[in-house]
Amino acid sequence: MLLEKALQTIALVWLLIILTSCGGGGETTVEVTNATNNSVTLIWEAPTTNADDSALTDLGGYKIYYGTSSGNYTQEVNVGNVNTYTLTLADGATYYFTVTAYDTLGNESEYSNEVNKTI
Repeated sequence: MLLEKALQTIALVWLLIILTSCGGGGETTVEVTNATNNSVTLIWEAPTTNADDSALTDLGGYKIYYGTSSGNYTQEVNVGNVNTYTLTLADGATYYFTVTAYDTLGNESEYSNEVNKTI
């Protein structure tokens, strides 16, 4: 908590969550940062393995899910095969985020761990 408070003081919050690849394989670190007063940027590294530890060769992209209550994601954004995405959101609310990866056949991973940010 001390780290989070310190980072909020300088208007930059880094929270770590784990993103599993399609089917729950290799772990990827995702960072969430508040770049401005009403935007949140998610940044992550692409997973490299499938659930069975085989090489991930058919990554299709990522989806970001978010909402204003924990575990209740009312918005979905398919961001394609990029490793960073900025969402512009209304001020005055706490948003909860999770990310999934999907392969070229549309198979989608489990939700990553949830992170939140008050805008």
